[in-house]
Amino acid sequence: MRQFLRLAVFPVLSAVCVVASEGAFAQEVTAEKRASAQDILTNAYSKVEFRHGLNLSMKGDKVENVTPRMEARPIIGTRLLNGRLDTSVTFGAIKNADSAEFTQRNPEIIAELTAVDAKNFSFVPYIDLNTPFQGKGTTGKLAATTTVKSNELPNALGMVTLSASVEPAIETASRPGFAPVDNKAGRPAQDLGLVYNEEDSTAQTVKREPNLSNEATLSVSFKPANLSAMTASVTGFVDTEWAPKYEAVSVDGEEGVAVRKSGYKVTNTTFNRLRLTYAVNDRVLLINDTLQYIDGVYAKGVDGKRWENVARLSYTLF
Repeated sequence: MRQFLRLAVFPVLSAVCVVASEGAFAQEVTAEKRASAQDILTNAYSKVEFRHGLNLSMKGDKVENVTPRMEARPIIGTRLLNGRLDTSVTFGAIKNADSAEFTQRNPEIIAELTAVDAKNFSFVPYIDLNTPFQGKGTTGKLAATTTVKSNELPNALGMVTLSASVEPAIETASRPGFAPVDNKAGRPAQDLGLVYNEEDSTAQTVKREPNLSNEATLSVSFKPANLSAMTASVTGFVDTEWAPKYEAVSVDGEEGVAVRKSGYKVTNTTFNRLRLTYAVNDRVLLINDTLQYIDGVYAKGVDGKRWENVARLSYTLF
């Protein structure tokens, strides 16, 4: 943490020293730069989150495979523009059941701007970057979450809130990977410079366009009247992804072959989540998520599907 603060403050102090020697006008600039640095430090926060995850692969009513994992996530961030802009960096270490060692998680940078925050409506665009680490490329996501919710509906037992959201996004990567190619040119894949995927038995090419995605949710939450620190919610998610696909065709009047986009491959992932949240105090937060994953849009049963439970302990340092 000291190193983070040193990196944030040093460039500002250097600029102050240079400008201060230029006279009275420079003193005003110096004051502004100091105020900016003070804002960053004053609104900085740090917390650490510990997670225990358990994946259960089902076959009918039987558990076919159980995969536990542990994870620690230190987080450093700051809130600017009266708290509307939240920028954070998340580090982490992951331990899977089949390994005795922790592996480092790609540092993740998230910047969220609360553009609109009304009583029943919010609009939050954000950028999510997973930085390169251990030979992996950078992945980026530009998205915007639009949420509408009802007023809290009181009853004798507590408060009920209904909400729905959509989150369209563009996702790209510095190493875009491969996409399938429909070979309509009648030429061997190696002649077209394509890669043959033996597992899928398809010819593939380097992906040129980014993936598109959208996440739609519908949620109901309940806060008990006699236990205000507790919140329970049930949410249904439908994640849709449009991945570009390509075709290789002969060019009219030429001997060459063109590889061009021919549309998108659409996939849906549907899952349900039961979340229990308990605020022990203003620093300690407990969250438990139980998730059920279903292929398609509620089109299939539970055979061969997956369950996951993630227990989290979040502790705010400052």
